[in-house]
Amino acid sequence: MHHTVSKSALSVLLTVLLFAACLIPALAAEKARSVYEAWQIELDSVRMTAHRGYSDIAPENTLPAFRLAGEYGFWGAECDIQRTKDGRWILIHNDTVDKMTDGTGKVADMTYAELMELKVDSGNNIENYPNLKLATLEEYLDVCKEYGLHPIIEIKDNADPDTVHEVADILLAREEKDMFYVICFGREICLKMKTLAPEIPVYYLIGYEDVSQEDINFAVNNHLDGMDIHVYLPDDYVRAVVKSGLDVFVWTIDDFDNAERFYRLGVNAIT
Repeated sequence: MHHTVSKSALSVLLTVLLFAACLIPALAAEKARSVYEAWQIELDSVRMTAHRGYSDIAPENTLPAFRLAGEYGFWGAECDIQRTKDGRWILIHNDTVDKMTDGTGKVADMTYAELMELKVDSGNNIENYPNLKLATLEEYLDVCKEYGLHPIIEIKDNADPDTVHEVADILLAREEKDMFYVICFGREICLKMKTLAPEIPVYYLIGYEDVSQEDINFAVNNHLDGMDIHVYLPDDYVRAVVKSGLDVFVWTIDDFDNAERFYRLGVNAIT
């Protein structure tokens, strides 16, 4: 026996499905808001930084993710920048566009115009952001200024140190430059940036493998402003960085227990 479904029943079913599709991202955003607000209450003296923007609820390193970080009240918003073939600085983590866009190839081999032809097609709740484009460093700074966010700018360590002056020029030309922080794994880039823009804090970024007291010594002896350390580092190492007098950021924390741990250890900002 065959059962038929009336047009009215199908219409109701489609309406319910569309409502659910709209509701799920909203519920995820509300959960993210409540978690963030709880952390802020418990860790009220720690500066909270949104990793690649509020990338839990919008595609990473995009303008919507940074606007959401501002709307949710984050202190800062971290981003990654890569240089195009023709000297523009674009927000993207990987050195290729393959993961985040409908294109393929290395950022360094593409012009700004070529990159603007691509569409961001990956990331959390991407369905809410049709025709999303990669952002420039300048656009990101504009959003941070609009929301009072502190920009935390990671110059990827594959950058040519001889091009870092372009980033310094962009930052120094901004009236809100006292809000900026630059972070990098590359020692030469850190030193170059500190020489070019001594008024902008530069933090030496480290992972959790092959780290030592020598890394702390490098930052201290070269008058860098701080270190951005990995969540996996042991308490003794974190205490040594704090004791050195450097400002201390920590990345990437996704659970409250680790956030509280680093808060107790005396870090200044959590990403």
